[in-house]
Parts: sequence; C-alpha cells; structure tokens
Amino acid sequence: MSRLFSVRLPLMAAAFLCAFLLAFSECRAIDFKISGQWVVGFEYSNVMPRHNRHSANDYFGALQRFRVQLDAVASETLSGSVQLELGRVDWGKASTGGALGADGKIAKVRFAYLDWIVPETAIKVRMGLQTIMLPGYLSQWGFGPIFGKEMAGITVNSPLYNSDNFNVDMTLFWARPYNDNTDEETARYRYIDNMDNFGLVLPFSGPNYKIQPYFMYSMIGKYSMTNVSAAQGDSGIVAPRGGLMPVLGANHTYTWFADRYLHGLNKPYGDGIWAGLAGSVDILGDWRVAFEGAFGSVDMGTARNYKGFGDPKGRNFDVRREGWYAGAKVEYKLDWGVPGFLFWYGSGDDDNPYNGSERLPQFNTPWGVSSLGFGGGTFDEFTWKVLGHNPGGTIGMIAQIDKLSFINDLSHVLRFGYYIGTNSPKMPRKAQMDYPTRADGPNAYLTTTDTAWELNLVTSYKIYENLTINLDAAYVRLNLDDDTWRGKQDAHWKDNYRIGLAFAYNF
Repeated sequence: MSRLFSVRLPLMAAAFLCAFLLAFSECRAIDFKISGQWVVGFEYSNVMPRHNRHSANDYFGALQRFRVQLDAVASETLSGSVQLELGRVDWGKASTGGALGADGKIAKVRFAYLDWIVPETAIKVRMGLQTIMLPGYLSQWGFGPIFGKEMAGITVNSPLYNSDNFNVDMTLFWARPYNDNTDEETARYRYIDNMDNFGLVLPFSGPNYKIQPYFMYSMIGKYSMTNVSAAQGDSGIVAPRGGLMPVLGANHTYTWFADRYLHGLNKPYGDGIWAGLAGSVDILGDWRVAFEGAFGSVDMGTARNYKGFGDPKGRNFDVRREGWYAGAKVEYKLDWGVPGFLFWYGSGDDDNPYNGSERLPQFNTPWGVSSLGFGGGTFDEFTWKVLGHNPGGTIGMIAQIDKLSFINDLSHVLRFGYYIGTNSPKMPRKAQMDYPTRADGPNAYLTTTDTAWELNLVTSYKIYENLTINLDAAYVRLNLDDDTWRGKQDAHWKDNYRIGLAFAYNF
C-alpha cells in the first residue's frame, strides 16, 4: 500500500497543482492551455531489445506512453510550460507499471521551462528543461544528426534584420547535458564532471529559402560521462559515449575504459567543436532542395600505455573523434504524393586505432531518415536503430515517396535505402573489435566491404480528427564481409525486421 501511495503521489500532486492554478487564474487572468499526445503501440520484431542473438526476449510487445503539457500564459511576453510523461509502460512488465495492479513508478518530467521576452525588445528567452537542437533537413524530425534532445539549458532568440525579402535571426544557447553524476569514489573530482555546450545559429531567409549556419563548442569534463546508466531513464543518456568516443577495442565498454584510463588522461577538460550549414530552397513552387553538412571534433586527451587493442606493451592512444558529413535531399510535390531522393556521405575510420576516430562525433540525436535503419519510425519507443544514430562512417542513398495518398485521411510512405560503409576494413582486426553494443556505439559498424539495404512501408489513417493509426513495416538486410569480421558478424541477425502498430491521440 505504501508503494502504491508513493507512486501515485506525483500524479495526485500534479492534479492538485492543476486545480489550484485553474482556480488562481480567475483572479490573475492567467490563460491555461492543456495539450498532449497519448500513444498505445504494438510491435513484432527481432531487433533489440526484442528477441535477438543477445537475448531470448519476446518477439511481441505492447506498450504505451502518455504525455500531457500544461502551458500557463500570462501574456504574449511571459509564459511557463511543464510536460509530464507517463511511461513508457510495457504491458505486463512490473518494473514499468504494466503488471497486475499497475503501480510502477512511471511519472516523469520531460519539459519544464519559462518563456519570456526582454522588455522593450524582440529578444525571446527560454530557460529550463527543453529540447535544444542544431538545424537539419534530411531527417523527418526537423533537426540534424549532431545535437537534438531534451536537456537543461537556456536559449535566446533575437531578430537581427527584417525586411520583406530578407531576414536574419540569431539563436544562442547554453546547454548542460551532464553534471554531478560521479559516484562517491570519484566525488573529489566533481569539479571536472560537467559538460557544457555553447551554440550559435544564424539563420537567414527569404520568400523561398532558409539557410542556417551554426557553430557549437562543448567543454567536456573527463568525468562528465561516468556513472550514468540506461536504468536511470532513456537509454539515449548513455549513448553519447559511443557518439563522442573513438573505438575502444575488443568489446571494451566505456565503463571498462573509465575504470582503467580516465583518471590518467592528460587533459582535465576535453574540447568539442562543431561547425555546419543547413538550408532549404523551394524552386518553382513544386521542387524543394535541401542540404546539410558539418565538421566536428572531440579531443579528450591522450591515454598512455593503452592496452585495449591487444598490444601487451601498450601505446599512447589519442582519445579523439574528428569527422564530417554532407548530404542533400530533393523532393517534387505532386497531387498524389511527394517523390524524393536523399544522399549523404560520412567520413570513416582509417586503419590505425591509436590515432582516434575519423567519424563524425555526435550526441545520440534521433536521425529519422528511415524507419528502422536510422530510427525514424512512427513511434520512437519502438525497437532500436539497426545502423546507428548518424551518418558517420556511411554512404546512404534513399529513394522514397512521401505523403502518397489516393483516399482521404489515408496516406503512405514508401522507402528504399542502400548503405555502404566508409570505415577501413582493417580497423576491426587492428582494434580487435567485437561487434559494437548499443550503449557504447552504433549497432552496425560498416566498413567499405560491408553494405546494407532497407525497405519501409508506413501507412497512416486518420480515424478521427485527433486520432491516427500508424502501421509501420520495416526490413533491414545486413551484408557484412566474412573476411573483415571473421565470424563476429554473427552477433546480429542478417535479416532485421519490425512491424509496428501505433494509435496516437493528439490534443
């Protein structure tokens, strides 16, 4: 009974708060708005964390996630928002609140921020838990592959120049993805366990185009990514270790590396630098051309006498990841759909593991260019990505027809993708790589001898104005070279699939 009370107490407090604020608004003229998304989904898949060669989990799963947002609007210049998330709840699973009794600890705060405008100006400020992102156009989520997720920070947006045909704006942000997560054994190092990101975006636009150059610097304390596990929430909180770090070798996780080499790094703070450009141009009304690209570098210092690659004597290891990518998207709008083509190239690792990685560093940003390979499904709580979080180390070509529709309220997306690796085929052997794990890298590390292809069919039907049913069928074929991986490729299926059905209520 005490556990049930402790679980439901946050929900009771939230309900009481809403009732109090609604009553208070009568005398203070505060306008309260409630919105949200409630999703119930079902999936059948052999992709992690469903049944795969690493586990004997069920192929089938049923789950739900409810989000409710309350906006307290005082005026056009001042408001506050909080979004609660109930779930994810796996039906029947006690730890997520889906078992008999439904008393799991599932209430979370996703957003909590304050919006205000500096008096006598057009400068907008947002402070608190929010989504902070760098721009992009290839992904269906509307941001690029480097940085885009919920986190704590401050964003400032201001117009610099406005006219009928030309506008220039500026967005500045400070984000703090990690701080004070070290355990008691490393408590004396808490002054170097923070990660702080500082970004600048300078979009300029006209009637038919928008171009967005950007820059970001990250001050990365060498203990900032320690003592964080997927058990504490979204598994994305640990994946930046794989996105910012080079290959560690021999199936070594970041925890293994941290225990042995982190204290000995010659730099207390690492440096992360990104510079990129994203843009979209409409041509003759029906054609749309979008592009994006960036260079990134993360240097965490040098680990001396590193033995993770099998050398018993050890050598100096540059804990550095530096790479780039460039991509483009072309679409043509027709009455019955939008045919399009996507292409990208991402730099890959050379054959020397000791000099770090030559892939693009990034922060586990959901890059939704496909349903299963790169994680752009209709319900992001479904199975994990097969090919990773970003374009680093790959060449990608995707042909698709979006918004295909011949019947009212019924639409489809047809997609075919073909992917080739850009990493050296000598890297797995020289680094003694086992197949990477999700927590410390992408599920699929493709070399120039490896390929993959993907098929997607996504169908959406609007049952009511606010209720949509989405059927998402996706298949990814991995063709990994035997001579490169020497049997280690058998750690994952060649044939990866998912069929997902999601009911989404938006209000």
